[in-house]
Amino acid sequence: MIKVHRFMSFAQVSVSLYLNLDFDSKCLLQAIFRDVGLRVVQRDGKMVFRGVQGECWECLSKLIDKTVKLAAQSKDVEEKARDEAFLILRKNFKPGAIPAFIATRFQEKIREITGNPDPFLELKREEIKVAKSLAKWLRPRFENNLRSLFSFSALGNALDFFRDPEELKKDGETGLQFSIDDLDKVEELISKNKGIILLLADNAGEIYFDMPVLEYLLEMGCKPFYVVKGGPAQNDLTIDDVKWAGYEQSTVPIVTHGASVVGLDLNKVSDEFKKLFDEATLIVGKGMGHYETMSHLALDKNILFLLKAKCNPVAGSLGVNKDEFVAYWG
Repeated sequence: MIKVHRFMSFAQVSVSLYLNLDFDSKCLLQAIFRDVGLRVVQRDGKMVFRGVQGECWECLSKLIDKTVKLAAQSKDVEEKARDEAFLILRKNFKPGAIPAFIATRFQEKIREITGNPDPFLELKREEIKVAKSLAKWLRPRFENNLRSLFSFSALGNALDFFRDPEELKKDGETGLQFSIDDLDKVEELISKNKGIILLLADNAGEIYFDMPVLEYLLEMGCKPFYVVKGGPAQNDLTIDDVKWAGYEQSTVPIVTHGASVVGLDLNKVSDEFKKLFDEATLIVGKGMGHYETMSHLALDKNILFLLKAKCNPVAGSLGVNKDEFVAYWG
């Protein structure tokens, strides 16, 4: 297991070497990658391997500790919940596994054991308050056009319970730059087809950063939908959070996909959402969770991943540096 993790953390193979292989060797190499559950992509002259990596263990462990402390009302319950959560982590932490799906599994178990349906509720409330204030302060720095408002939406993804809100403020002050900027493809698509656009919400506080671009798309004649979680999942946005944030009467339709998952799991969403998903012209996945859970899927859809790469595994898979922003046409 240690060798696999080291391989996955440092493996960035030159595409030129790959292209010089004969056909049989290429097929063999791809078969090896499939056997260990990894996906290979090419960007900027590199082949990048996607899947759980060694340092994901530390991040997921911290998430267990944080969730348990927020959820449990006693030491005994806290200990039991932590033990069961780490059992799930150890069982599922293997090459090719998706970190977001592992997090969904152990958080379900923690909620079950502690009897706490929404461990992050109070933290989300605080995040929403902070985000509202920051968004109000930063919004005038962004112009009222599609590219600028998508940048404003991406900026909101810098807000996270593991990070100091001042980081978001700093990003806004210095000016947001995308290391991968595929927004021209979005602009081109919308100029030709003003159809259904789904923005898959991430953290609760991001609502104040997402609504401006959704409202602008509505004004353009598109049919935007803001898609939130069907129930508590980490500090992600739910319908209850939407109401608490003051957007209950939003002009932009706000819907739920019906699942309490980190990222998106199409095996768990409602039939109503599947229909909407199939009809969508464009899907915008906010945050690393949606990138982790969707980028490996063979979907015949136009998808834009809008996020800040907050960890090395995600950054490495995209070919960017940690803490850089991307608008990646997946």
